[in-house]
Amino acid sequence: MGSLWTEVQLLEADPDLAPNAHAARSIIARIIANGGEVSRSEIVSATGLARSTIDGHLQVLIRAGLVEDAGIGAIQRGRPAQSFRIAQNRGVVLVADLAVDQFQVAITSLDKRVLGQRTLAINVDLGPDIVVEMISQSFEEMMTELSISADQALAISVGIPGPVDSHRGVVVRPPLMPGWDGYEACKFLAERFDCDVIVDNDVNLKALGEARSLGSESLPLLLISIDAGVGGGFVSESGLLLHGADGAAGDIGHMRVGEHSDVLCACGNRGCLSAVASIGAMAARLGHATGSTVTAHELISSLARGDAATVNTVREVAATLGSVVADLVNFCNPARIVIAGEVTFCSDDVLSQVRSVVYQQAQPLATRNLSIVRTELGDQAGLIGGMVSAIEQVLSARGIQFHTRPSGSDMKPLGRT
Repeated sequence: MGSLWTEVQLLEADPDLAPNAHAARSIIARIIANGGEVSRSEIVSATGLARSTIDGHLQVLIRAGLVEDAGIGAIQRGRPAQSFRIAQNRGVVLVADLAVDQFQVAITSLDKRVLGQRTLAINVDLGPDIVVEMISQSFEEMMTELSISADQALAISVGIPGPVDSHRGVVVRPPLMPGWDGYEACKFLAERFDCDVIVDNDVNLKALGEARSLGSESLPLLLISIDAGVGGGFVSESGLLLHGADGAAGDIGHMRVGEHSDVLCACGNRGCLSAVASIGAMAARLGHATGSTVTAHELISSLARGDAATVNTVREVAATLGSVVADLVNFCNPARIVIAGEVTFCSDDVLSQVRSVVYQQAQPLATRNLSIVRTELGDQAGLIGGMVSAIEQVLSARGIQFHTRPSGSDMKPLGRT
């Protein structure tokens, strides 16, 4: 588990785009975070900044406890080189990945070590007040068990299975989460823990986790998650997670599927991809074909056994999904498509059918270097993506400004502003 987390990379900003000291310190901190132990000369080489300028920024980062002296590294130009690393004990980031029937939480250090992790069953129908309170209590219990004080929480990242206004951290009319519309998850957690909070769609964070673990050669990356709904997340060739103007980018679950225009979706419209290709929709389709009631769990079990009726149903649905994916390939030309969800692990039927349709229907230029694979991170993808987003927030220009603010500053954590 450790290697899945510690080997992921943070996005490094272009040194030429550093308009002020906070942005420059952010660049330096991320270089150090990705490099493990990095010498002053390596920082100078990577940024193009003068050695004296680097020294000044390093002093600020060290005083803030975000960077620390790592001792003497390899000899460079005949003399020992002092090296620096991201602080190992300065504080922690808290990560939650919420699904409709459970949530996972984790606590990691700034240098991406997993300090604690747990999974709890929950139904989002209980409403945001109860669910987010349970997540908060889980964080607090884990911090107590790990002897981590409340003021060591540097940032929180939460993935939510529904549309999220990424600018305000507000849930917006989530079809699978009754009672959550307008809930200010970001504000609640920022006030509870007094630290920066990021709230995002859960599939976005899964895509971010996969992209950072695979590296730049797999970008652009499109992740498609098949679960209680169908969702998408897209990471561009520059490594940025695509949110769009308001956070709705990648919400492929509510694209219309013409041949299924009569199927009612939880959002109130008909013919949505989620109403056709989610696990629940597959189970309902199998039940209609066999004249029985089939649960999502039963569908997964029978698919794993190779039951003929189940395999046929899943392949039919996967062909429909493949047609949608082919259109997406023509539109955004990803280098890699990652298919996530339990249905992809119990058999190869979904993956092989999607591949077949995409390579047949998408344009040759868009598919000649395209790979379509299942997730490599499994159910850890959302947590790893959340960890990345939280650490990048701490080491962002705004995060650096917040954590190096002078005594008496009225600057508030992200989410309370």
